[in-house]
Amino acid sequence: MLPRGWHTWQPVPALMPGITDPVVRVVAISGPWRFAEHGCQVAAFTFSAGAVALVVAEWVDPRNAPGLPRRPSHFTPANLPLHPPPAIECWAGPGGSVEFVDRGRRFGAYLLVGRRAQPRLVARARAVLDTLRVAAR
Repeated sequence: MLPRGWHTWQPVPALMPGITDPVVRVVAISGPWRFAEHGCQVAAFTFSAGAVALVVAEWVDPRNAPGLPRRPSHFTPANLPLHPPPAIECWAGPGGSVEFVDRGRRFGAYLLVGRRAQPRLVARARAVLDTLRVAAR
């Protein structure tokens, strides 16, 4: 469930040609955003320095990302910690990531944090990730 003022985007596979594994499934950003002129799959977005983004990607090929742990019951600073830049490829700000299995599917969740984002907004982003519901394949 997204808090008021947040924005979401679910990619259409045809818009991301050549990217097959992992595949971005959903993006949630705490403010307005646009696509970055340059960037990688996870960091393909630009937004204000006071905002945060969550990007959830899924590994589709069972040979990729083997042996991941089960999804945590809640996402916390302990299991989704923030690191100073460069924490995530192609992202200039702080960030963090966690990989997990949910309902037999393998995911990576990436937290991209604007340089002036408040800690309460980062906590809110983790709470948003808690609301992710995964359907079985």
